[in-house]
Amino acid sequence: MKNNISELIKIRRATPPKFLAKTEVSKELIEELLENANWAPTHKNTEPWRFKIFRGQAKLKLAADIYELLITSSEIAPVNFQKAEKFTSGLKNVPVAIAIILERDAAVRIPEWEEVAAVSMAVQNMWLTATDKGFGAFWSTPEFLPSLNGLLQLKTGQKLLGFFYVGEIAIDYPSPGRGNVQEKTEWIE
Repeated sequence: MKNNISELIKIRRATPPKFLAKTEVSKELIEELLENANWAPTHKNTEPWRFKIFRGQAKLKLAADIYELLITSSEIAPVNFQKAEKFTSGLKNVPVAIAIILERDAAVRIPEWEEVAAVSMAVQNMWLTATDKGFGAFWSTPEFLPSLNGLLQLKTGQKLLGFFYVGEIAIDYPSPGRGNVQEKTEWIE
């Protein structure tokens, strides 16, 4: 599917995990998503995005480990059972989960928010690529992400920003639409 960029932006959806098919996503598609993510804008060329790809048994083990940590650990802040269940159920049921990781510039040459913005643009590149290929995607960002750093073996200076799920669309998810941009814009001339 080839779309012009304006059309592609407007048809992109956050497709919840329950609307994604369990059909395997090819390694080639995942690599294309990552390659396009790698071309996101980045101030001072810090390229702060890092990714960990979970598929198959590794993904199922991660979901089980996260659930156990969230429900039984006394070392983290208590997590609502329903939120833990919803998150790990989604993780188990999607074909691929990409951990989205920010790696701060070691020299701290720019503010963290700029690197978060760069990682977000990398995710948008993946999302638009998935949409262009006819796949659905969802960026899961639960409040307990900092509790998962140990499980993911993140290095000093790294921060988990969420999990990006990709899969074939099983059920179309309707557009919530957008309000009029004129109501959000002030022209100063």
